[in-house]
Amino acid sequence: METDSKQTRWAILGIGRVTGRMVDAVRSNPRHRILRVAGRDQTKLQAWQREFGADHIATDFQKTISSPDVDAVYIALPPSLHAEWSIRALEQGKRVLCEKPLATTPIEARAMLDAARTHRTPLVHATGFVHHPRSHAMKRNLQSGELGDICRITVACSFSGITERPGDHRIHQEAGGGCLLDLGWYCVFSTLWLTGQSPGEILAMGKRMATDNKSSPKSIPWMQLQAISKLDGGAVASWDCGFDAAGRKWIEIAGTKASLICDDFLRPWDPAKPRYWVHGTDGKARAELVGENCFQESNLLDFVADCSLESSLELLTLGVQTQSILQSIDQAASNNSDSGHMGS
Repeated sequence: METDSKQTRWAILGIGRVTGRMVDAVRSNPRHRILRVAGRDQTKLQAWQREFGADHIATDFQKTISSPDVDAVYIALPPSLHAEWSIRALEQGKRVLCEKPLATTPIEARAMLDAARTHRTPLVHATGFVHHPRSHAMKRNLQSGELGDICRITVACSFSGITERPGDHRIHQEAGGGCLLDLGWYCVFSTLWLTGQSPGEILAMGKRMATDNKSSPKSIPWMQLQAISKLDGGAVASWDCGFDAAGRKWIEIAGTKASLICDDFLRPWDPAKPRYWVHGTDGKARAELVGENCFQESNLLDFVADCSLESSLELLTLGVQTQSILQSIDQAASNNSDSGHMGS
């Protein structure tokens, strides 16, 4: 599908908390416009329209994505609905931006990849950090050999307060909830994207959210989870995600010559100071500042509008691999005899 050379007209499916940042991105970028928004609740839609603005609102998802005046669709629904509505939008020839995780299972994720290929239309997952220049600078550091042979990669992502939001899909397993799909996605995807190495055997353990103990453990979302794996390039990856600890978005990549550390790699705490550090064996550290005041979500929107099918498939294929690895982590943690329920 050819998009408007002056402005990409967006339809948004879902009006949850995550939608606000994309609205800000659209407002900051004159190349984009929110034309249509769809949600389940008409009253909430009207309130959303008053706050954020949209030309048209509707409760009919299919009619919204089928509109000929729509160029691209942003899927901001719970993960359990990502595959269905991404594929439906691709069938309409619309470019798709889908929230992460891609889906709830590898089978669904592969179906999304197949649909993008079949309809020859880009499908992009909303993993924002790869669209920030700092991330590419970090990747160049690894590829330059400055760190030496990569030995370790450690990623930690967490934030608290989720269990205090009853309507949040992340506390409902059937909607694709739990910290593994939500935050573990970043741990695994960043490892694949930065190092180009893939995991082998995975060891994992974790705890699930509090429950009345009448439910099957696998029907309860993960509250916190840790995993470790030896990658096929020789490095060891450690991943830590959870809804119990304060906000972290931290990564360290250690090599035989130096290590690289970024304490806010998903999105800079301060947009004016997107920093990371390279620590040498001499104990000295060099700070790098790359991409000051970059709005990575705005770059993400431009990528969706401009990317070729081939470039979109590179990231999408990594996303499908990430989904498969997350399932392996889930299985490993579920099989671990130390896994249990919070409060048990």
